[in-house]
Amino acid sequence: MTDDDDIARNREAQARLYGLPVGDLLRRYSDALGVTQGRLADLLGVSAPMLSQLANGRRVRFGNPVSVQRLQALHAAVLEVEAGRLAREGAIERVEANRAADVFTATAPAEPDPVEAVQRLFALAGAPEEHRAAAALLDPAHPGIARLLRAAGAGGAEDLRALLAAARAAD
Repeated sequence: MTDDDDIARNREAQARLYGLPVGDLLRRYSDALGVTQGRLADLLGVSAPMLSQLANGRRVRFGNPVSVQRLQALHAAVLEVEAGRLAREGAIERVEANRAADVFTATAPAEPDPVEAVQRLFALAGAPEEHRAAAALLDPAHPGIARLLRAAGAGGAEDLRALLAAARAAD
């Protein structure tokens, strides 16, 4: 068995664990956020050499579960950037803010943010421009639904939170 065989096997194992080999994920994140691999290492809470070993297929997995949680947060933020709902800087700030919640506790994890969950569902259904087009079609007959579609599918979290606040105030 050669070193190349080991690397290929490790990359396959990474794809089973993370959906893609880590090197592919890191290139996607680096491109979307305009950051270096060293900056990604910092965001993930791992050393640059460790991340390089993962990216090159010399290691299979992140050793620290907190780093995996950060990877998940980074992935979610990159999806928002790619969908046009979050600026690069906002994505980086979100990932950095999540680092404050990295402390392990024996209590149940915090409930996920419902606004972010709704936005992820809308992102799975279509791109922001598709939601805007659908909202434009609905607007004449169903302006409330159109407003929700624009806020959840094409707007930012602030738009959806404002719509939610207005709905609560109307109750």
